[in-house]
Amino acid sequence: MNKVMNIGALVMDERLQSRTEINEETVSEYAEAILEGADFPPVLVYFDGINYYLTDGYHRLFAHKRAEKVSILCNVVQGTLRDAVFHSTGVNTDHGMRRTYADKRKAVMTLLDDFEWEGMGNSQIAKHCRVSPTFVSDLRKGVGKDTGDTVKYTSPSGKVMEKKKAPGRPAKEPELKGPEVVPPQDDQNQEAIDVLLAENEELKARVAVAAMEGTPEEKQAATDLINELREELRITKIELAAVKQSRDQYQSENSQLKKQVLSMQRQQKKEQT
Repeated sequence: MNKVMNIGALVMDERLQSRTEINEETVSEYAEAILEGADFPPVLVYFDGINYYLTDGYHRLFAHKRAEKVSILCNVVQGTLRDAVFHSTGVNTDHGMRRTYADKRKAVMTLLDDFEWEGMGNSQIAKHCRVSPTFVSDLRKGVGKDTGDTVKYTSPSGKVMEKKKAPGRPAKEPELKGPEVVPPQDDQNQEAIDVLLAENEELKARVAVAAMEGTPEEKQAATDLINELREELRITKIELAAVKQSRDQYQSENSQLKKQVLSMQRQQKKEQT
């Protein structure tokens, strides 16, 4: 279902960002196109009943924010955070910027590092992430160039180059960049929008009470009830945020425990053979 949503209502998470970094040049190009009236495909959002998780379209969203837009067209589908993470490992394969080696590696490693998903066959993972089975196999084994043993450097002319690391050096994960690349001004704009929305709701309540028929006492009672309900809603939102945090922590701890159990089972099998 497509609908226009306030950008501030979307949850951005590094686990859902399929790329290892945000390309500032691409964001600027998209922002200029938006200002010139260009239409972009809707970003993909997973909704679990509480949160809207941005799953595909980070460059488009950052471009909208840079163009000082407060809303964006979203394709909203039902699903959990885990559903969104799994889907994110298969996006950007046939649209947008071409994926880098690091992007492909991140997608595959997200599945291989998961207790449940690592049980998928190499061909299944390769098909989902749109890479070759050999690519997945090498990463699973931790051998060959797919161990991420490349480094970037700047040549004397200023051009960014890439080369293999010297043998024996440990592989270094690429530096991840997320929402921090967005200028702080965007956060200030969002705060101003939130204040305006709150003031708008307050004004709507006052107008509704003023328009109702009743005695001054009845109108005051209605005002008190609205304020009470508004406070209950505020507390409920805080409690839901706490539940979400606890849920995410539980899922993370559960995944770690499963990995430990699997490791112990493998070790026990080795000892028995």
